[in-house]
Amino acid sequence: MPLFVFFCGFMLFSSANWIIRKYGPVSYEQIIFHLNMPFTSEIRLILSYWQNTAMTGLIITLVLWIFFSRKYQIKFSALEKVRLWVYNHRWLLSLLWLAFCVVYFFLKMNVWTMIVHRNYKRQYSDFYEKHYVIPQQTNISFPKNPRNLVIIFMESIEADFAKTPLHDYWNADLIPELHALADENINFSDNPYLGGAHPIDGTQWTQAGLFAKTCGAPIQLPMREANFFQPKNDFYPNAWCIYDILRQQNYNESFMIGSNGEFGGMDRFVKTHGQQHFMDTLYFTRSMSRLSYKKRRKNMPDEQLFIYAKDELNRLSAQDKPFVFTLMTLDTHFGTQEFSDNLCQRKYGEEQNLQNVVSCASLQIGNFVQWLQEQPFYSNTTVVLLGDHLMMNDAFTPEMDRKPLNIFINSAIPAAKTQNRIFTPFDIYPTIVESMGAQIDGHRLGFGTSLFSDEPTLTESEISVEQMNIEVRKSSKLYEWMLYGKQLED
Repeated sequence: MPLFVFFCGFMLFSSANWIIRKYGPVSYEQIIFHLNMPFTSEIRLILSYWQNTAMTGLIITLVLWIFFSRKYQIKFSALEKVRLWVYNHRWLLSLLWLAFCVVYFFLKMNVWTMIVHRNYKRQYSDFYEKHYVIPQQTNISFPKNPRNLVIIFMESIEADFAKTPLHDYWNADLIPELHALADENINFSDNPYLGGAHPIDGTQWTQAGLFAKTCGAPIQLPMREANFFQPKNDFYPNAWCIYDILRQQNYNESFMIGSNGEFGGMDRFVKTHGQQHFMDTLYFTRSMSRLSYKKRRKNMPDEQLFIYAKDELNRLSAQDKPFVFTLMTLDTHFGTQEFSDNLCQRKYGEEQNLQNVVSCASLQIGNFVQWLQEQPFYSNTTVVLLGDHLMMNDAFTPEMDRKPLNIFINSAIPAAKTQNRIFTPFDIYPTIVESMGAQIDGHRLGFGTSLFSDEPTLTESEISVEQMNIEVRKSSKLYEWMLYGKQLED
């Protein structure tokens, strides 16, 4: 029994370390969201957890059981005394170990903050009713000659990977190609140099980042027993996203990712919003016989993904309709997912994997943008590069000023003010729409304000970033209407 107590403590200890190592500081919303996703869509994570927590704990527990259940004495008297002392105090030691692990888990996982966030769910707020602009009820005018749109969600790419007069966290510019694109085009920044949006709760993982930047709202799941969020149903059916807007404008829509679309409910989001042509690893495995990556791989490296992206863009551009193409990269997942030895050099040494992977991703994205600029359809195409969220890796420190990167290339309109802006991921939504030459009455959609306009964002005028973080955590009738597709009863 004491060994079982030890095992439980070890599971708490190792689970906290594994979660932080894989995801960085996690939020209550992120945990609730992923608990409702199909576990079968990310077998590698399950195996990683098993190897680093449960299996390790079982092995250590088994070794201790063998050590303390021996019926004969250890030859070395000093060691035998230690063994007997530990055995005689096994209950006390195991309970102390469990207490330590509980406290460690509580502090490491910042459980108190999660409890505070959970308590906000018990409060109903009119924040949405006051500040959320319903896109379905907003007049949006598109030009007679509609522009194409290419959105690249760059997995975990941050503005602070660059070297600027404000920060040099890595003793190098890890993203020189992206930095150059930002300087040559439009980067909306929170400072006088390269920067980005202030992170908000409910926007800081892949699906939440995508939703915030294309739909103008966070993912905040209320705990409502029978009405609990289910990924098998439509994904926020009453949210109105950029893909819904462009579908109404008769756009061809295509969405490509290098992972299993079930993970994070990505396939449900894409089918609910715009009914897009969706391509994930399952699609490529089933539909394409010329796969050059091993079918056993769970994820596709970006090197291969960009090849397929070029084929898809050539197909879309040959149609008689404008198109929106969304690409989500993956190599920089956790900072260390994939490095292409075919395309990149390990400039930062074998031990600095994060720096090498980020640098390689910048090179590949830069090359892809260069290819786009050489295509006949580019002159009438807006290209948007977006970091989906902050990187989940323990290489960062709390002192770092971290913002996801954004770059707008070949925008239909100029930007009056790009620096020293106070904005959030929600503001990216209407900004993308207006970058295509569309005009939005009031320049606002969802919680976002177009950064191309003269209108101040919510966080520049009516509410602080800190207050927005608090308010979006609270429950809302309007939000439940977006989430469930109907108004819920009290």
